Amino acid sequence: MHLDRVDRVREIANRPRPQRGLQDRMNPFELYVDEAFRMRYRLSKETALHLINMLEGDLRRNTERNEPLPVFLQVLTTLRFYAVGSFQRMHGDEASMSQSSVCRVIRDVSEAIARRKREFIRFPTMREEVESTQQRFYEYCGFPGVIGAIDGTHVYIRSPGGEQALYFLNRKNRYSINVQVVCDNAGKITSIVARWPGSTHDSRIFNESALKLQLEARADGSGLLLGDSGYACLPFLMTPLQNPLQRPEMRYNHAHKRGRCVIERTFGRWKRRFPCLNDLRVKVDTAFIVIVACSVLWNISLEWREEEFQGPEPDNDMPLDHLPPGHRDAVAGRLRREQIIEDHFTR
Repeated sequence: MHLDRVDRVREIANRPRPQRGLQDRMNPFELYVDEAFRMRYRLSKETALHLINMLEGDLRRNTERNEPLPVFLQVLTTLRFYAVGSFQRMHGDEASMSQSSVCRVIRDVSEAIARRKREFIRFPTMREEVESTQQRFYEYCGFPGVIGAIDGTHVYIRSPGGEQALYFLNRKNRYSINVQVVCDNAGKITSIVARWPGSTHDSRIFNESALKLQLEARADGSGLLLGDSGYACLPFLMTPLQNPLQRPEMRYNHAHKRGRCVIERTFGRWKRRFPCLNDLRVKVDTAFIVIVACSVLWNISLEWREEEFQGPEPDNDMPLDHLPPGHRDAVAGRLRREQIIEDHFTR
């Protein structure tokens, strides 16, 4: 009996190994029907194929060592991680790869996607783009001159350890990255900053962003952002009135709230499509890259009219309703806000 068992083990060990990644169970395009594939990878088969073709040149490995992992499996492994956010929960799907291999694949694919940020995430600068965006916002909420809604959202991460860990601890006593996002009225991301620790206030991120410099440099002052009271009121960033008393002021606040809510809804839709953003369990440097990659994929999903994912609103820090010490509304910002109320909300 013992010899039979030894012979059996030797027989199994000496069998030729199947080509890596080419097993039927590892070809999700054949394994899953359309809806099961979409739920598992957060994109339809058509959009996933589009993405694979786009990244082919970046991810194809020219190596003679073993069988390189096909590009389509690299991409699908990464999409699967975006859908679950945990290496452990992926174990059954990616049994042919070690955790270190999965980690390397996720970083490589995320970097390849994030490098296309300029192609898919564009803030309106040309006159036609600005006017078109302003018109769509006005039709949506009745607020004139708006080219985007701005806010920050926290992406929870594991403790980075060391002295820097304290900087990532947010108001909810959880480790996070505070991500600044601007979107248009349809929820398309037009600007993203994903490099600040969770303890950083939204207003500081904006004050030190290239976006603020870009808006300040516009000679004609065209284009307004809508932000909550955690931002200072500036000539190009309108915030709500704290204590509206007269009807024009109330109308201003109503239109402002409706326009600004698009960014809050976008955060919910974005995190439902890519649940990894609710609890990102990778190193901090990789987390920055994954967040940008998910923003690129979000815009691709809108461009390809991907079906929305339904579900509860993801957990997020409540927005601050006041400015931090040392920050205050600009006089020019308050004057422009008063002028907007007089010109557009008194009738």
